[in-house]
Amino acid sequence: MIFGTDGIRGFPHKGLLTKQGLLTIGLSIGKLISKNNSEIKNIFIASDTRSSTTFIKNNLKKGLNTFGIGTTDLGILPTSSVSIMCNKYPKSYGLVITASHNNSEYNGIKIFNNVGEKIDDNDQKTISKFYDYFIKRKIKTRINNKINIKYPNSIDEYSDFILGKFIKRSSFKIGIDLANGSSYKATKTIMSKTNNKCFYIGDKPNGENINRDVGVENTKRLRQLIINKSLDFGVAFDGDADRVVFIDNKGRQVDGDKILDFLSSKLLKKSDKFVTTIMTNNAIDNNLSKKGIKVIKTDVGDRNVYQSMVKNKSNFGGENSGHYIFKNLLNTSDSNLTLLFICNFIKNAKDFHKIYNRKMNPSILKSYTVLKKEDLKKISSISTFKRNFKNKNKDYYLNIRYSGTENKIRILIQGKDKVIIEKYIKEFSELVKKL
Repeated sequence: MIFGTDGIRGFPHKGLLTKQGLLTIGLSIGKLISKNNSEIKNIFIASDTRSSTTFIKNNLKKGLNTFGIGTTDLGILPTSSVSIMCNKYPKSYGLVITASHNNSEYNGIKIFNNVGEKIDDNDQKTISKFYDYFIKRKIKTRINNKINIKYPNSIDEYSDFILGKFIKRSSFKIGIDLANGSSYKATKTIMSKTNNKCFYIGDKPNGENINRDVGVENTKRLRQLIINKSLDFGVAFDGDADRVVFIDNKGRQVDGDKILDFLSSKLLKKSDKFVTTIMTNNAIDNNLSKKGIKVIKTDVGDRNVYQSMVKNKSNFGGENSGHYIFKNLLNTSDSNLTLLFICNFIKNAKDFHKIYNRKMNPSILKSYTVLKKEDLKKISSISTFKRNFKNKNKDYYLNIRYSGTENKIRILIQGKDKVIIEKYIKEFSELVKKL
């Protein structure tokens, strides 16, 4: 299986992302498309700002073109732009060349089907099987520039789609961190057509600085900007602009669980269903159940959330890492769309204080680097840790899992007493050192 939690990811010029690996991935995607729907002869491609993009794109094209599938290059745009275009022009698949929140040494590929959805597990398995077949054979690939084109109006088309979902024009002073990523132009186009006054950082990509000291996992500069400029709030994007983190006017990061709780209370009504992941704070279950809203939880990953939303006919779902999916509008998450929703729902900066002060159960998530990802079920010390925890803490939630994109192991504990949680986190920290 060549896929991780969210597409294919790795280091350019190594492993899957060598010239031969990329040619083979292109062949495998082309073979899947020909197998699923022989009428499809186009694939939209968008990317973030990494310098390795051209290398990856050109080698994928060779594999795709070999199957007679041309490409329409959208340029640097958020991941959701491909979903929008596939949905609008359904005889097309889509690729996004990105490694999301990872730094510039990484890159990767996300794949969308002809209705703008991330491909499902079956398609991932099929592509992986084709990859295993083609990598063992020297298939002659060729690029055919007659069927590869650039789409010059892509930013305007994407921006018009996002803006077209809103009538209200808010007027806030907002700090926006674009992570030197895929939305560094598009967000400015969108926000210039609103009444908001925006102050930007992370808007000068150079091919190597994506997510470097900026973005969803590095909010220090954004927090300083908000305080220094006395802004109403701030928002940080990730590299491919499908995740967001919000900061209030006091420079405090608003927990993603609280944003989920706020948005679900605004968007859903009795008998509706809210889909989220096992990582989401279980206080939300209680809050929504009081309103007659059913909470459904999936494995980690916005792709899993979306697929469960389709299955359960839910129009809103997300995960506390910053993915928010408004399914009646778009088949994936989008940072700009989420920002406009928040602007629509709050009246002033003090409303963010109310969101920040929403009551959640104490919760701690920690990550630790590991040399390799051994099967967790076969690590006796972790099995013993989990068994002892569950025996002594019936009303607490524990999850231990590997990152889908990095060599990291993560532990999440939720419960009523933070002291108890911290005790077990410390115990797990010591355990990891011995792995």
